[in-house]
This record gives sequence, structure tokens and C-alpha cells, in this order.
Amino acid sequence: MQFLAPMYAVIETGGKQYRVQPGDIIEVEKLEGDVGGAMKFENVLFAAKATDENTQIWLGRPYLKGAVVTGEVVGQGRGEKVLIIKMKRRKQYRRTQGHRQFLTQILVTGVTNGAGEQAALSDSDKKATLAKFSTNLKAKGAAATPKTLGSRKRLAAAKKAAPASETKAAAPKKAAAKKAPAKKKAE
Repeated sequence: MQFLAPMYAVIETGGKQYRVQPGDIIEVEKLEGDVGGAMKFENVLFAAKATDENTQIWLGRPYLKGAVVTGEVVGQGRGEKVLIIKMKRRKQYRRTQGHRQFLTQILVTGVTNGAGEQAALSDSDKKATLAKFSTNLKAKGAAATPKTLGSRKRLAAAKKAAPASETKAAAPKKAAAKKAPAKKKAE
């Protein structure tokens, strides 16, 4: 169960909408920026501030003027591979395709509602959140297993290119004992 945040917002990026509050780490479609760089989202659709007695909301048409959500990039990479399989039974039609989406992970550091109110993440909370955080994104090509054909070829090429002194001397192989032909049974 998630507790009600003192201030949160709904932003739009990559054609999708995300509910964010300071301290959240969101995973969005790839945005340009290096890890550790600042991000600013100005497409804020909705903002709300909750108190003990009531909740104030600010609703944009479509966006709130002056409302900004700030964040910091904490991860860049590609998500898990999604397999797309098409098949038509009894027609010998099968197609398999894979896709890995480029993603950016962002730590939300502040929310401003456009009416002068704001909520920000303190430095100690930011350090605690980043200490618990570990990215699940992989670099481009990291989903490939080492048993793929391309890596076998690279390993073979590296082995050939290595000097003979570095490789182990191959022990002479023993000749396999030849089997005697099977005798036919007399009937």
C-alpha cells in the first residue's frame, strides 16, 4: 500500500502519462541525457497537494502553466527482450521477432504546481534512495548469451590470434582402438 504523498503530479512523456512524487524512480522511453544529468518535464497535466483535512488539486487544460517536474537521470539502457511470435496452424507459417526497448530511469527530485507551491527531495533522502536503487537496464547487446554464433566466432578468432606461448600445449591424442567386425551367427 502506497501512502498519500504531500504533493504529486501527473506528467506526460513519450506518449504516456506517469504519476510522480519526489523520491520516485520512473522508467520512461529513452530520453537524451547522461547518467547524473538533470531532466525537466513541463508537460504537467495534473498536480495535487494532500493535507490532513483536504486535498487541493490543479487541473491543466491540457497542461498546467508554470508547473514543472524536475528529475535526475539514474539509468540508461535497454529493457528485457520481448518476443513476438506469429503462427497460423496447419499453414506452416511461423514468425518470431524480438524487441528490446531503449529506456531511461529518472529519480524525481521536485514538483512545482505552477501556483507557487513546490515539494522537493532532500539530499539525505536522495542519497538513501540511490543507495537502495539498482538498475535492471542492460547496455545495447547485453541480452545476447555467450553461446551465440557470433561470440563463438570471436572466441575462435581470438584463440587463433593468441601467440602459441600463451595457449596450453595440446597433449597428443591417443588413437582410438578399432572395433573388430561383428561375427555373423550361423543359422
